[in-house]
Amino acid sequence: MLEDYKVRKPPVVLALFVLYTLAILFLLVIPNSYRTHNVLVGGLTWEQWEAYIAHNWNLVPFRSIGEQMGSIFAGDGVARNLVYLAGNILGFVPLGFFLPSLISRQRRFAAFVVTVVLSVTCLELAQLMTMRGSFDIDDIILNTGGACLGFWILRKSVKYVRDAPHHAARRSAATVIGKLK
Repeated sequence: MLEDYKVRKPPVVLALFVLYTLAILFLLVIPNSYRTHNVLVGGLTWEQWEAYIAHNWNLVPFRSIGEQMGSIFAGDGVARNLVYLAGNILGFVPLGFFLPSLISRQRRFAAFVVTVVLSVTCLELAQLMTMRGSFDIDDIILNTGGACLGFWILRKSVKYVRDAPHHAARRSAATVIGKLK
């Protein structure tokens, strides 16, 4: 049972995963010069923090996505809304490569999805609690979709690479047989 949780450690993949994780934390949670309004920076009262939390969450699935899509179709802030949607999807595609590559248990799709949903939910909560963003169920949906896209690409790539020599051999055999006729 514990073998299922054994972490394989290809050094390059592990190093890239650490860099990816740090980049996600920097962009979404850790205070930086781009987003200084943060509870971790200090100078806020309890009331200000409480008011922020009260107004910065969405638990209605597809509300934010619908608003973004509506704005795009109306021609309002098209670039900003496309970056929001694409960023939430594409920003988590690498997770679909890293988790199954590093942890054998994450090669099972159900286990992978549970891990991604829990991880992204923790990131959303951290954003809300540190005032770096909001808690939005739509972000969880988009981020999970992006990670699943990465998982699918990895799975298809591995299958293609694994099966490629067989396809080449079949094509070569068919070519030879065709020339013998």
